Order: sequence, then structure tokens, then C-alpha cells
Amino acid sequence: LEANTPDETGFKGVSQVTIIMDGEEFEFELKNDGETILDAAMNQGADAPFSCKGAVCCTCKAQVIEGKATMEMNYALSDQEVADGFILTCQAHPASEKLVVDYDVI
Repeated sequence: LEANTPDETGFKGVSQVTIIMDGEEFEFELKNDGETILDAAMNQGADAPFSCKGAVCCTCKAQVIEGKATMEMNYALSDQEVADGFILTCQAHPASEKLVVDYDVI
């Protein structure tokens, strides 16, 4: 996981995304066109946690369980948290065909 734009990952396709939140799974497709994982989840009806949408507050923090994601900005997560697979979903984009993100592990 690195802080870079979606175009820098080389992944241009559509991801099958699964969001785990409050013990429920939300599944949807997300085209790599700039929409964040948080915005896509909310557009699918998930009541995903967020506050600032500016990579500062950590309210939208979740862990990548499967697949890869990249973040545009990261002002809140430590290097160790990023190494452990945590992302700020307000800044994150899928970088693989399948992505599973878990909000419940925090």
C-alpha cells in the first residue's frame, strides 16, 4: 500500500469490492475512475463511517483483507498501520480485481 494516485498503480479495470462492516458484507463493482472506496460504498447504501474526507481523522480507517488498494493522501496512519494493511477509505482506490476491506477489525 502506497500513497499514490490510481493511475500510478497500473490497474485500470473494474474491481469486485466487498466491504465488511458491523458483521455485514456489502458487495459491489468499482471502476478505477477516481471514485474512492468510501464514496462507492456509500453510494451502494453502506453506512460507512467518515468525518473529514481529508485523510486526517482516521474515522474511515479499515483493513485490506484481500487484494490491493492505494491511497491518494495519508496524514493519519503510521507506517506500521499501512504495512499492516490499513487504509483510509476516503482516500483509497482498488488496485486489484478483487478487494475485501474490513471496518470491523479496528
